[in-house]
Amino acid sequence: MKNTIEIRTTAPGLLLLGALLAFSGCSLEAPDDPSGQINAPGLEDAGARYVAVGNSLTAGFMDGGLVQSGQMYSYPNLIAAQLGLSSTQFTQPWIAAPGIGTSTPSSPANVAGVLYFTGTGISVLGETPRTAIQSSLLLAATQPTQYHNLGVPGATLRDGMSAYNSTTSSAALAGGTPNAYFDFINRASLFGNRVVESGYPTPTGTVPVTYQSASQFYQAVAKGGALTTMWLGNNDVLGPAMSGEPAAGFGPAGAADFQARYTALLSMLAGGLSQRNNGLKPTIIVANIPSVSSTPYFIPRAAFEFAVGGPWPGGYAESDATYVLFPALSWATPANAGSPVPATLTLDAAESADVATAVATYNTIIAGVRSAVNASGIAKVGLVDANALLGSLADSERTHFLFLVGGLGIEGAAATTLFSLDGVHPNSRGYGVLANAFIDAINEIDGTTIPHVDVDAITWDPTYGRTPIPGKAAFRVDERAAAAMTAIFD
Repeated sequence: MKNTIEIRTTAPGLLLLGALLAFSGCSLEAPDDPSGQINAPGLEDAGARYVAVGNSLTAGFMDGGLVQSGQMYSYPNLIAAQLGLSSTQFTQPWIAAPGIGTSTPSSPANVAGVLYFTGTGISVLGETPRTAIQSSLLLAATQPTQYHNLGVPGATLRDGMSAYNSTTSSAALAGGTPNAYFDFINRASLFGNRVVESGYPTPTGTVPVTYQSASQFYQAVAKGGALTTMWLGNNDVLGPAMSGEPAAGFGPAGAADFQARYTALLSMLAGGLSQRNNGLKPTIIVANIPSVSSTPYFIPRAAFEFAVGGPWPGGYAESDATYVLFPALSWATPANAGSPVPATLTLDAAESADVATAVATYNTIIAGVRSAVNASGIAKVGLVDANALLGSLADSERTHFLFLVGGLGIEGAAATTLFSLDGVHPNSRGYGVLANAFIDAINEIDGTTIPHVDVDAITWDPTYGRTPIPGKAAFRVDERAAAAMTAIFD
């Protein structure tokens, strides 16, 4: 029997019931899959019981890209280590240096590597020809089953259920650049099983549904983890906020869709994993959405003016700008001194309020859906309050490295901030803090005593081993680095 999925905007309880019923009596083996790779017998280590679903935060995105030296500190990989899992029991799509970022700096044929601190500012570590991306994937050929860390940078809530390659990503469907991360993380060529469903009863007849078993959701169910972490929804707020021009009221306007999608994803994940675990309750840990004000990418106006040496001579296109986006430090050159800071590089008071409302609205939905799934008895769902966690950090811990290095030096600044050079994603120490929050949630809901990651033992090198250029550190972000920061959702 094939699974039928319908996402409708209705009451959470009814959505949850419909989603769970969709699984009852249905096989999740994807019998039409020609590759025979989905949870194929003998290919999956019996000890591999942890799977992670999410976006760039889950993938271990750091300093504007994915690279092995950063991925090793992804919070799922840190959790796996605390669980005692080996490198074959928890797998990730390792990327060789200089990493895979998200912009095309000097040529459309290339992709940028990660960012690094030069000694005087931020630049791009290197570039990789697009044709060589596959060769930068380490050990991919020896991983015949789905990765355990399924996090895809740029993934939205919708993508978690429905995207399986670059052309089906939300970015592509919105008319932007297809998100190529899906191609080498989801690997639809191995796990693709396109199925057209029909027959779901509705008041007006039947509804055809198309799904792909290479999406994060289907791969997570195929892996059948007894423990699954799921952190999605951040990009549904962060994407509009990073544009500098979020549509008025986007949060409340999108709340019904967010609720429908989150309910379907979490409840069906619970149902599918329950079947994979022979009816035993799987443990799922979800996390909510942090406020953008907790990340140094959004610079308070006063801090921006401190960085550029005083009030900006050209003023602001949005006169009541409250936050200035970090790439403005690249735009703010003497050549632009007579021009106002563009609206795409600021959030005004109304936009800031809309973003804050979206965070609060979506977090209320996440909490409600989590409670409903727990009440269903299908799974045990814990919650990491990432919003409260990041909001409670000391000011210095959520201050950008560039604002600290002048007074603390490279090592001191790197040991103080918990964010990487892109201003959005944590550095290795920040991921350690997040891993411990997830471990606390696991211990609370399962009654376990998984030990914490020793965050003090983790170091972050923003120079990536390069000898810093002699000179005074400045609030300098070169054009290539700024392009990488702004292209996260391209």
